[in-house]
Amino acid sequence: MLKTAVEVFDEKLSRPDLKVFFCANRYIQGANVLEDLGRLLHMISGDSIGLIAPGDLPEAVLDTVTTSLDSASIGTHRVLFGGQCSYEEIERHAATLRDSGMGALIAVGGGKVIDAAKCVAKRLNVPLVVCPTLASTDAPCSAAAVIYTEDGSFCDVEFLHDNPAMVVVDTAVIIGAPIRFLLAGMADALATGYEARTCLENPDARSMVGGRISLAAATIAETCTRTVLEHGYAAIAAAKKGQIDESFERIVEANTLLSGTGFESGGLAAAHAVAQALTLVPSIEHGFLHGEMVAVGTMLHLMLEQQDEEFERVDEFLKEIGLPRSLSMLGIEVEDGNETFEMVIAAACEMPFMKNEPFTVDADRLKQAALAVEHKVGRVPVPG
Repeated sequence: MLKTAVEVFDEKLSRPDLKVFFCANRYIQGANVLEDLGRLLHMISGDSIGLIAPGDLPEAVLDTVTTSLDSASIGTHRVLFGGQCSYEEIERHAATLRDSGMGALIAVGGGKVIDAAKCVAKRLNVPLVVCPTLASTDAPCSAAAVIYTEDGSFCDVEFLHDNPAMVVVDTAVIIGAPIRFLLAGMADALATGYEARTCLENPDARSMVGGRISLAAATIAETCTRTVLEHGYAAIAAAKKGQIDESFERIVEANTLLSGTGFESGGLAAAHAVAQALTLVPSIEHGFLHGEMVAVGTMLHLMLEQQDEEFERVDEFLKEIGLPRSLSMLGIEVEDGNETFEMVIAAACEMPFMKNEPFTVDADRLKQAALAVEHKVGRVPVPG
């Protein structure tokens, strides 16, 4: 297993008090930009690349990518992503592509294929180009990959030495995806500013790359949250009409670039500690998207910190766009002694992100926050 970002950082500089800022080397966003992928690749690669994509990738997207690569005379070594970002999946693809002679690796798809590709590129020491087909997570821009067991439970976070060399976001592809993914990405992005503010204000907090929080990262994170709240409704309306407008472009950028850069260099806290703990519940891991879990985590985060005004604002926003706001909305009975509830609470308290809160979060404190959220939101059944 590779070392964590904090371990790598400490070994290189021995100064975890320094401010550190990571970001993708290049970010390119716009409608139909995948048609230019082959031309763009010549900035970082030679005549041969590896391509990792899922089997359910829309045929039109795959055709656009391959046509663009062919037109640029770039040879392709394609491997099929099996669906889970596990160490087994990563090692399998690394072994397959190791002797291909490729100059770069392209990942086309959602968050898990992107994270798996990051780890494959690291093992093969080649630059990574990310082409997300969804705006559902902030995975495309970061140097972190969330690793799961083969059955889908959270396993680890692997930190890499480099961010992707290029992120190419085709909004004409993104707008064609089911709107649920856009909403989940907005919920994930929404947490970014709140968690970065916690980390900035807590002198003992550290970012995902092991250093203190820079003003640049905190500003990006705050802009991310504000963009979601200000442009979210309009972007949803545009997506429902299938029309790319400025609000939609801004939300895609917030979900992808601002959130990815903001969480990595700005830090995580209670919202993501809760979200990662929720993946340990099979019905939630398989039934809900990451951002939907983060939505609930953000509610507990704001309740823990007694940010009443922001709690009400986020509650109203999540309610309006139809995202879960409490543990009961995910199917957990919030009762003392309930085995699943107790397990999630205990796991969340042990997540490393929780230590970025400015106070100790133990099981009793987090339980009280969860109960308070239930009281404010109301106990409701699992959606749909």
